Amino acid sequence: MSFINATLCASKKIIRALHEEENIFEEKGIGFGGDRSLNIDLIAEQIFIKALSEYGNILSEEIGFVDNGKDKKIIIDPIDGSYNVSNHIPYFGCSVYLENEAAIVVNLSNGDYFIKNKNGKKFDNLFRKPFQSNYRHDVILFEKAYQNPDIVEKLCNHNLKFRAPGALSLSLCYGESAKAVIYKGEIREFDIAAAKFYNSECFWHFEKDLIIMSPKKEYLEEVLSIIKE
Repeated sequence: MSFINATLCASKKIIRALHEEENIFEEKGIGFGGDRSLNIDLIAEQIFIKALSEYGNILSEEIGFVDNGKDKKIIIDPIDGSYNVSNHIPYFGCSVYLENEAAIVVNLSNGDYFIKNKNGKKFDNLFRKPFQSNYRHDVILFEKAYQNPDIVEKLCNHNLKFRAPGALSLSLCYGESAKAVIYKGEIREFDIAAAKFYNSECFWHFEKDLIIMSPKKEYLEEVLSIIKE
């Protein structure tokens, strides 16, 4: 639990930094993962490195590999949804995975967090009682929809509702209450490691540039068949 508590405390510090630090949207070049880095990405990364280095070596989207002389590896996406942050869209988070032991994904915009470790799964909120979905499973979360108009057309032809929120790790966690999650694009370990561990009991389909996840096998098969039409 100390690792989880350290991660949640670090997440609160990042939320504070979002409100208190200056020039958080200043661009700082291209990070290790290949995306542009904002100042807030680097601030968040340093907060995590300081908080978690005692628990393992760190692989982070911005700086790459940090060797702390440990046996375990921690995979971090300090800010998932940087474009949402810089455009004031309230759907962005952080993703932390301790290899084979624990996953923590935090929605930094509203305080929701997802945890999984040897004690099971937990959904809660850093500040208040979390909003609970009624689990209707009738909406698809489609990340990178703007780059895949062919799939958008197929979903529309089948009258399937979808949303394109813009933060993959969050969508893969919230996706346990959706019909499915679709992602088509470059697949990077930073984006999916924690969420894949958190929702390991869900049904997954992987291809080179495609991920489909669903809480029910029949939903996954339905969505996959539509995509493959």
